[in-house]
Amino acid sequence: MASTVAEYKTNIAAAYEAYMAELKQAGANWETKPAHGEGEEAWSARQVGEHVAGAATFFGAGLAQYLGLQGPERAQPSFATAAEATTGMAAAYAKFLAVVDQITDDKLALEFDVPRLGKQTVGGILGIQAYHLNDHAGQLKKLRG
Repeated sequence: MASTVAEYKTNIAAAYEAYMAELKQAGANWETKPAHGEGEEAWSARQVGEHVAGAATFFGAGLAQYLGLQGPERAQPSFATAAEATTGMAAAYAKFLAVVDQITDDKLALEFDVPRLGKQTVGGILGIQAYHLNDHAGQLKKLRG
């Protein structure tokens, strides 16, 4: 488990690279949904791409609001192609990182209520972001077969 902002950023960056590698390969099955599954497991690559980019601004805006920092507005993008999603995700991720770059280690243990997630620490949200990227990278890989 990470204990500094720098460690969280390293984990998030690695997860982001894994996610983007899968997203770049998602074009062939962009709209195809898996034969089985419920909820997120039943999503197409397009739905995953739109969700993950939206989550970047969701987490960035939430952290910024709680900590009184400059941050992005929440957005729920729509991407017609994997190429659009790759560009859109890069922009959303940059907005998220701009918030993380303003966070100091002494803020990591602060707790706040996060919609749909309940009480979380700042560090917990950073950890969730890395997990989230890795989780959906795996989902995209599975969709590719």
